[in-house]
Amino acid sequence: MKNILFVSHDANRAGAQILLLRFLKLLKNDSNFTFSILLKNGGIIEQDFIDLADTYFWYPNDGGGQKSIPVKFFNKLTKSESLYRSSLIKKLQAKKFDLIVANTVTNGDLLPTLLALNCPIKTYVHELEIGIQQYTQFDFFQNVLSLSNSFIACGEAVKENLRLNHCVDATKIKVLPSLLPEVALSFQADWLKNKTLKNQLGIPENALVVGGIGTVDLRKGVDVFIQVAQQLKSQKDVFFIWLGGQASEIEFKIFQIDITKLGLFNVVFQTTVNNPLDYLSCFDVFFVSSREDPYPLVVLEAATLAKPIICFDKAGGAKDFVENDAGFVVDYLAVEKVCEKIVELKDNAVLRKQLGENARKKVLERHHQDKAFQTFVEILNETN
Repeated sequence: MKNILFVSHDANRAGAQILLLRFLKLLKNDSNFTFSILLKNGGIIEQDFIDLADTYFWYPNDGGGQKSIPVKFFNKLTKSESLYRSSLIKKLQAKKFDLIVANTVTNGDLLPTLLALNCPIKTYVHELEIGIQQYTQFDFFQNVLSLSNSFIACGEAVKENLRLNHCVDATKIKVLPSLLPEVALSFQADWLKNKTLKNQLGIPENALVVGGIGTVDLRKGVDVFIQVAQQLKSQKDVFFIWLGGQASEIEFKIFQIDITKLGLFNVVFQTTVNNPLDYLSCFDVFFVSSREDPYPLVVLEAATLAKPIICFDKAGGAKDFVENDAGFVVDYLAVEKVCEKIVELKDNAVLRKQLGENARKKVLERHHQDKAFQTFVEILNETN
């Protein structure tokens, strides 16, 4: 039996964390493995991790997903903090792990201390270059590169970035297919619910809806999304919905101001909701406006719901899924070409339906749960 420590940077409801959680739920039923979980920070889904296995926190936790002391105070390494960390490491050493799997490159600050567990480290990489520079410090990322015995990449684009930009030996990188989103598989579209939601958002029932989902930032290309909406402002029957972010975020406020100044009646910004698939169901076209996205789970959700997808070349892994049969891959940040494809899909309902059906068929074939989990187990059983 192989004993593994899985390390997550937090327990927020985001792609990397949710994907790890899903793999662990499947692994729980495999008698060849036992595992524990280390959360650097807590979050809204931390109880889901706790329910699965013994779960430890790198920072003392107050039980509500928040650190009991702000991070800046931890950096001073007071005596009590040192005692807490020392006690934690002793508990982990007693577990006698055979392997550490660090989920995301943002755990590089932990890895030097975790060497005390005396076992190999695999890092599960969900980031491309912008994400690496945005979410981790240079010296911490160097820890990831130097202390990881091998790497798991969430897509081919991630593997190539590690190989080309960070000189990681390709033989040390294995690509792990993403699991199909659980809820999307069982989701049933409801035209009446779609009609009601469109009405609530002020969108005409017969309008073509172009949707985007994600955090509100430049990496996700929200500014590009708005530019496309501006270019198609004259198309009175085309509306845009962006789902994600919080109204308190400065970026959210800035883009709202942009929409007002541009007089874009055709754009709706909706903060993060608990029922995102209800919104995705309303989309006629899913537009991945990201400058960079390794292999977004939301693309798989859109495909599962049979939505045609538009994305950019040289922007990550979405193009590897979309190819030439599930939507359109256009030149990087080519706003005009995106607009052309949206109009083409608006005017050709048969094409929309065919591309959407192709997307659903492809996602069911490529991301079948059994196939993805088998690859996961094979990677865990590797000796390096």
